[in-house]
Amino acid sequence: MKIPRANIYSLAGLAVIAATAVISYQVGKSQSDSLIASLTEQVDSLRKGEMDAAIVKRVSQQMEDIAYQQKAVSDKQREHAEEQSKLAIKMRDMAEQESRAAREAEGKAVEALDEAEAQRNNARQQQLVAEQQRDQATRSKNRADTLNYRMQGRTLASTSLIQRDANDLDVSDALAYTSWYFLNKYEGNDFFSTTFRALQKATGSMYQSTMQKHGAVNGVAVVPNLSKQCVAVSNYGEIELLTDKGDRIASKVLLSDNAYDFRDVWAGQKGIYALSVKGTLCVVSYNGAKIHTVTLPADTYVRLIHVDSNTLAAVGRKSMCWYTFSTGEVSKPLNFQSQMSAVAKRKDVISVFFADGKYAEVDKAHKIVQKTPITKEIVTVAHYDEELDCFYLGTKDGPVYPFNRYNRKVELLNAHVAQPTCIANVGSILITGGYDKSAFVWQMDNLYFESGLNFRQELALQKSAKAPERMSNLPKEWVVPAELDFDGWILSLCGDARNRTVWAGTSTGKVVRMMADTKDMAAILHAKMKRGLSESEWTRYVGSAIPYVKMK
Repeated sequence: MKIPRANIYSLAGLAVIAATAVISYQVGKSQSDSLIASLTEQVDSLRKGEMDAAIVKRVSQQMEDIAYQQKAVSDKQREHAEEQSKLAIKMRDMAEQESRAAREAEGKAVEALDEAEAQRNNARQQQLVAEQQRDQATRSKNRADTLNYRMQGRTLASTSLIQRDANDLDVSDALAYTSWYFLNKYEGNDFFSTTFRALQKATGSMYQSTMQKHGAVNGVAVVPNLSKQCVAVSNYGEIELLTDKGDRIASKVLLSDNAYDFRDVWAGQKGIYALSVKGTLCVVSYNGAKIHTVTLPADTYVRLIHVDSNTLAAVGRKSMCWYTFSTGEVSKPLNFQSQMSAVAKRKDVISVFFADGKYAEVDKAHKIVQKTPITKEIVTVAHYDEELDCFYLGTKDGPVYPFNRYNRKVELLNAHVAQPTCIANVGSILITGGYDKSAFVWQMDNLYFESGLNFRQELALQKSAKAPERMSNLPKEWVVPAELDFDGWILSLCGDARNRTVWAGTSTGKVVRMMADTKDMAAILHAKMKRGLSESEWTRYVGSAIPYVKMK
């Protein structure tokens, strides 16, 4: 069947319309869907925004609530802070008050501390004063006790001599030893004359011999051997060999010739050399054989000096010469410009003193050199002590002066009332003799200088850096020497250092041997004592105030 064109066109138009409608529907639907989707998205977005807004609102409301809460907390904190601030201000005020109070307390504490320190210092000073007063009291008591013991020592010596005269020998011996004990222990002068004599009599340590012709004993010399021997020469030409037998002196005449007037003597190992005033040197052996004589240059000879192992010097008033052992020769004289008054060997030189006050030294080469005088006084006797390095000078008017190595006068030994004639020493014990018929025994260890040191300690300090022992606080008792009286002038002295004895020659022909040290005599006495003082005797002679001491 054939469809008409018009229908076809209508159908085509309808188809087109339908297609258009479909297309329009489809486009519209698509657009509507798109719009719906857009609106739906917008709605969803709005809903979401609403929800977010609601959430934000809720959050904002919560935040607001929190803010209100925080504000409330902040208000409370502010209020608390204000309260704390007020409290802090209050505490600060309290702290300032307490600080002021602390400062005031500190000031008071410092004042109290200063006061306490002042009181402590005052207490220390008072303690020091108390200690000083105590020490002073102790020293005063010690001094008083010391002086009392020393006085007792001197008194007991006199009592010992009295008891010996009464023939109460046991008590006399005990008193003599107790006298020395007190003086020695309490640093007194145990060379006090009565104590020295009491010890001498108790020990029998002083005895004498008389030259056969009773000539003046112008020279004595110790024999250099182990026996206790001495050689003595007199102005009557006598040479005697004296031997200490312990309780007496045995004498042997070696030469007796009036042609000689001997003034000095020296004893060597091989022989005896005696110097005659007119210039003859006699050499004699110890068995009495006359070896030979030597003629010296003309002069008035008075001294022999042992210079060295091969030389003797013979000294006259106007010159001196030298004798040589090995050759037997005599040198030419060395003439003096003035008259010699005293001479002594001092170390390596010979010191020569002159009657006009001048002074010179002669060296090993026999050269004489004028020196500045050691002292202004006229020196009549000189002696050098090698052990103490001390030069003793006896002067015309009596005093004896010790001079140290620097020629400084360190003390005055003033005892002789006439010119001293001879000086000797045994260790630190010095013996001087003179025309006053007295010999004085000085303990030089009792001579103290301003430094507090004695001769020996000062010498030790000069030779060594080691300080000496500290001195005792007790006052020292210096130095009243022991005085020994003789029946004539003391013209010669020599010390026997090995046997600690002294030999003295007098103008009456006596040769006296005596012990020099009180310690030696006290030791001998203690050994021979039968007993010490009994308690009743102690109370009688010493007194009850001094505690009893059993001496033996």
